Amino acid sequence: MSFRITDSRLNHQRTTRIEAGRRKLAKAEEQISTGRRFQRASEQPTDASKLLRHSRRLERVQQFKRNSENGRLWSDTADQALQSISREMTRARTLAVQGANETNGPEQLQTIATDIRAIADSLITLSNTKVLGRPVFGGTTDSSDAYASDGTYLGDFGVVRRTIDTGQVVGINSDGPDVFGVSSVGDPLTGDLFQTIRAMADAVEAGDTAEIRRGMESVDVAANRIASAEGRVGAVSQQLDSIDDRLAGEVISVGERVSKLRDVDLAEAVIRLSSAEASYKATLSATSRGLSISLLDFLR
Repeated sequence: MSFRITDSRLNHQRTTRIEAGRRKLAKAEEQISTGRRFQRASEQPTDASKLLRHSRRLERVQQFKRNSENGRLWSDTADQALQSISREMTRARTLAVQGANETNGPEQLQTIATDIRAIADSLITLSNTKVLGRPVFGGTTDSSDAYASDGTYLGDFGVVRRTIDTGQVVGINSDGPDVFGVSSVGDPLTGDLFQTIRAMADAVEAGDTAEIRRGMESVDVAANRIASAEGRVGAVSQQLDSIDDRLAGEVISVGERVSKLRDVDLAEAVIRLSSAEASYKATLSATSRGLSISLLDFLR
């Protein structure tokens, strides 16, 4: 049994081969120009589904890492401020010891008291230490400062939290009263740190050694409170460091999976492009030769 191959059938086959070669060439060119293995999910449904899942996870992990880095910025800033506060308190206590010396005259006592009051002002400045415009000791307040110049607390007792993984949230702040103590109307020497330092300066200026010693005791209590705050901040920093290391590793591993599914291997793409070009040219050449042959070529 024989089959008759018509000219229209031959032309259809030639057109099909040319179109297939053109599509293959266009695909290779598109991969090189975009750097992507595919542009539409319909081209690689399975890989497209995996890519979507891994891309979403990568976005979440990157956000968790940004949250962790922001939390570390808060804790590092608070830690630096607390260290400076601790140094200022040591200076204030040293000056108070000098002020308690009964050999001091009025002018010497006034000079020491002035220095202690300057430390109180410095402590107010440190209490208003900020991260990205927000006071680290102000809770969740929208106020630009945690404390007013007179030592009044302007913040709140809210906890600043950061989500560092699915279902894992960490508090990254300490509010002002937790660090500096609570103010006292009746007895400033046993009030917050600012009241204590200023009342101690008054006691030095007055030459009241008993009150000076009581002030130093209050400073010691405040120093323990600051040390506890430093410990809490350090614990948060360690936790964030550990989380950040893990997240950094996950960003790399998930990113590699995303890249493998999404990005084209350039070297292989260039080879495919060369192969597609050669195949397309060969198809055109064969088709051209086939079309140039007719019955008249054999009638002589």
